[in-house]
Amino acid sequence: MRRTRYSSSWQTKRKSWLRNILLLILIGIPVLICSAELIARGAVLATGGTNQLTPNKTVAIAQSYAFKLQDANGNNYPGLPDAGQLQVRRSPIFGYELLPNQKSEYWQINDQGFRQDSSVPIDKPAGEIRLFLLGNSTAFTNMAEKNPKALAFKIEKLLNDRVRTQSASPEKFKPKETPYFADQIEAMQALPPRIRDGSYRVIAAAVPGYTSGNELSLLAHRVMAYSPNALIVLDGYEDLRSPSNQLANEIGNVDQMLRDPIAQYRQYQSQQFNNWLNSLYLVKAWQKWVSPASINSFNSDYQIFSAEQLSKDPQELQKRVDRYAYNVLQMTKIASNIPTMLVLQPEITGKEKSFTKEEDGIIKSLGQEYRDRIAEAYQVTEKTLNSKLTNPKLINFYRLFQDNKQQAFIDPIHLTEAANDIVAQKLYENIERLFVVQPATNPLLGENIVR
Repeated sequence: MRRTRYSSSWQTKRKSWLRNILLLILIGIPVLICSAELIARGAVLATGGTNQLTPNKTVAIAQSYAFKLQDANGNNYPGLPDAGQLQVRRSPIFGYELLPNQKSEYWQINDQGFRQDSSVPIDKPAGEIRLFLLGNSTAFTNMAEKNPKALAFKIEKLLNDRVRTQSASPEKFKPKETPYFADQIEAMQALPPRIRDGSYRVIAAAVPGYTSGNELSLLAHRVMAYSPNALIVLDGYEDLRSPSNQLANEIGNVDQMLRDPIAQYRQYQSQQFNNWLNSLYLVKAWQKWVSPASINSFNSDYQIFSAEQLSKDPQELQKRVDRYAYNVLQMTKIASNIPTMLVLQPEITGKEKSFTKEEDGIIKSLGQEYRDRIAEAYQVTEKTLNSKLTNPKLINFYRLFQDNKQQAFIDPIHLTEAANDIVAQKLYENIERLFVVQPATNPLLGENIVR
């Protein structure tokens, strides 16, 4: 009997001890968190304000380029990531499109949805030569720190600098008319050609995430209205990782969410909790000073790069490439006699063995399966398009950086500013051929060969 009473007393004490521990946890942890939050807020305010908790510049730029999807009324969709700043909306014509008249610290979208600082008039001013740059986020120049550092602006500057140079120093370029004497003709052949005089304007009509299907619609329903003198299409990657039964990319898994409202509600609640958690000074201070967030961790919620997106089935891969080729051919038909450049965009595995430390980290995170599949995809794309296209011919930038010892990639397809300078220069060199003006034959020599 005594043993029973002792056992009963011990069990009672044990239950009481467990209850006290649970109460301590339930009350103590929130109190501890609140105290730490107050201490963090006090420390931050005492040492210079909240600006010191802003994310590092790279993460801040990545955040500004992340999408914020809105409905027809301008409201965010519950359950979708909402930390991005680049506002997009669904479109029955384009799949989705950039909202007009928006800007951040790093980019500006004009009233027509182009990445431009000002509106583009439908009617071209006299002497203006218009080029439109279409494509996905590489052509849009994700991660550029401001519009003038985007590809379209870099190309525009190179073209207009060329016009100014040949105007200021005409002796450094082929003359407008073929000279009469043989020695002069021989000297002329060594000079670079002139390009068409005028004011060049390169309009960034690229949209992050677009495939050739989106670009085809954009060209037909918007770009052609602005009477382009030439088209530059820089793309390919999104087509290779987009299922062949998908005509064009759409943004956000909205339809699936509407079919499953319970999952939508759970995702919305999870997002609200994450937003609250990330608003705490304690969390911000941890991410700023203890475990800084990286662009890769931020991008994981917005843009995923994985081998699973690239088909290992040769038939499915060929269907994706055939869709790409078909859309490109339709673009050239719509553009008719407008000169068009089709450029297969750079991708990190094309750099092969000259990776920097940062790029090597990206490559390792992608895995060998990704490397094998993307290399095969680019090879099939080049072979297929070269067999189907006569005009324009494919320009392949896949291995553009294979001999570049400096960092070119900040993720599989987005480039550093120095790398964008190289791409802009290479595009300019190809564009130059579209606008070359051959010297007219001297009347004394007979035939006129003005082009």
